[in-house]
Amino acid sequence: MKKGFNWLTVLMMFVAGVLLIIWHGRLDVLSWVVMAVGVMLIVPGVYDFVKGLRGGASQGDSQAVVKSTAVGNAPTLVVSVAAVALGLWMLINPSFFVGVLAYAFGALLIFIGIYHVVNIAYWTRDLRLPGFLYVVPALLIVTGLVILFSSIRTLQSVVVLIMGISLVASAVNSLLEYTTATVPVRRQE
Repeated sequence: MKKGFNWLTVLMMFVAGVLLIIWHGRLDVLSWVVMAVGVMLIVPGVYDFVKGLRGGASQGDSQAVVKSTAVGNAPTLVVSVAAVALGLWMLINPSFFVGVLAYAFGALLIFIGIYHVVNIAYWTRDLRLPGFLYVVPALLIVTGLVILFSSIRTLQSVVVLIMGISLVASAVNSLLEYTTATVPVRRQE
């Protein structure tokens, strides 16, 4: 269990959860999250586009080398243009993506809950772990299902608060899994 632990992921989940808890009262917080995701698509999209264009020019001056490299970079250029276009759309019209984002949060909660259950049950099968470690993953799955089957337009503030609390709880549960699984207590067979 100790091998695959990622402190940075846990820290990022905790910080994101705390920020969502603090800002849950703002009605436009999901719009800001959508715009932040849009920027996160635009920046690497522009970088990859420029890198794809410069890839051909940096290998030599002959037109044949430039042309063959540009053809090889065509998929990268297409994907980078698509990422920039989607990012710009998210910046220009974030309200369209707010519902999508909330349902993506719900699906993410379900995925995180299932991940924790698998992590506890499978990867630590030789260790004896307390049963309370299954409570948070079960609540994450239930919360994700509630978000998926609720109307997001009326529950924006609640969804943000639930997502913040769930991220903090998941980060704390990950720390508990890590600290409990590092004690080499074997099961009694």
